[in-house]
Amino acid sequence: FVNYGKVLVERFKGRVKYWIVCNQVNLIPTVQFGSLGIYDDQAENMEELMYQAVHHELVASALAVKKGHEINPDFQIGCMLAMVPFYARTCRPQDEIAAQIAMEHRLYYYGDLHVFGEYPSFMKAFQKERGIVLDITKEDLQYLKEGCVDYIGISYYMSSTISSIETDDSIKVAEGFYVARNPYVEKSDWNWQIDPQGLRYSLNLLHQRYHKPIFVVENGFGAYDKMENGEIHDQYRIKYLKAHILEMKKAMVLDGIPVMGYTPWGCIDLVSAGSGEMEKRYGFIYVDKDNLGNGTLERKKKDSFAWYKKV
Repeated sequence: FVNYGKVLVERFKGRVKYWIVCNQVNLIPTVQFGSLGIYDDQAENMEELMYQAVHHELVASALAVKKGHEINPDFQIGCMLAMVPFYARTCRPQDEIAAQIAMEHRLYYYGDLHVFGEYPSFMKAFQKERGIVLDITKEDLQYLKEGCVDYIGISYYMSSTISSIETDDSIKVAEGFYVARNPYVEKSDWNWQIDPQGLRYSLNLLHQRYHKPIFVVENGFGAYDKMENGEIHDQYRIKYLKAHILEMKKAMVLDGIPVMGYTPWGCIDLVSAGSGEMEKRYGFIYVDKDNLGNGTLERKKKDSFAWYKKV
């Protein structure tokens, strides 16, 4: 992996300044095969195998960061986290603790290793309690320390709400952890919570913990787009993006958060990685193709294209 990264960095060192090593590394617990290439039946203890694979991936990332800095000290090399802030469903202490644990295990574990180069205490305690024993060498720990990132890249699409008890609208994700509907925000056709203020909240959380510049690498709205007389009037997408950009601006101006960049997802319709559908569209450009592969692939600019061009 390091050799692969070395080839890319040397090839583009005069043209590319900003780099991200591993995309959305913290999605591993929910997308184990897609993120790590491991199957549930590859080990008696899948949980231990997953954490071992995470360790190898983050050591490889650290080595790639170190090599990149050696090739060009001016490079800015970051990590990429799928940022989904977890709110407590109520002010019950149990809900607050559940939300805290969710943030630790789904976000801070990966961010701490990337930024601080060491395992957080909560993960050491968790693995000890679960009887998880990883193959970690002294050299691995040194590599992690030597390959810390310069900035934090994030994707932000939604927030999530955690309950410590089952409710009518909740989904169990682990013992004592339920993802619940947030009645104070809208939701998309795919039940993703639309929460622009959650982006400002997220930027503050990350900067308070890591004191690093933040790059919003992905932010977008997946929706059904309908062609009307050869045009796509996606005002819902414009509304979503505008609200999020304004909250990002508040974080920068009112909260002093060093946001170094923003790139939306995405410029053109493509198959959604989250649901495997073509009809869950994110782009400013419409592509004539449906979920079954029917269509001409003709491109058409949506209303959001002209709007974002001005932005």
